[in-house]
Amino acid sequence: MKASQFVDLMHRLAAAWTEQDTDAALACFTPDAVYLEPPDVQFYRGHDQLRAYFGALTAGTTMRFHQLWFDEAAQTGAGEFTFGHVNNETADHGVVVVELAGGRIAVWREYPRKGPAEFESFAGSEGKDWQWHIGNYP
Repeated sequence: MKASQFVDLMHRLAAAWTEQDTDAALACFTPDAVYLEPPDVQFYRGHDQLRAYFGALTAGTTMRFHQLWFDEAAQTGAGEFTFGHVNNETADHGVVVVELAGGRIAVWREYPRKGPAEFESFAGSEGKDWQWHIGNYP
């Protein structure tokens, strides 16, 4: 897979989740794909388990990638994302690392963090009461 194809795959997946199109989302994953949130938060294996997980998404669910990176030689990519619901004031923002096989996702490892719904508010540095900064470290 080329980098442009990886970007297309990830945007197809985000659109499928946003449209609650379980079959389109599953088409982005290998039949035996592993979907996990380390170290021990979420774990799903294969289309049967992923169908139940993806099928639970409700209208108003949104998924968006802000940045995507791809290592063509390793067939491994990563993306910075926002996943949430239009009616919520918070969303999950994070990074996902994916390993590909045959042009589809074989392994999905996500590292989300809850924050304000808008990515710009989540990722921005101004106007925050930082827990750690040079004034209190070490």
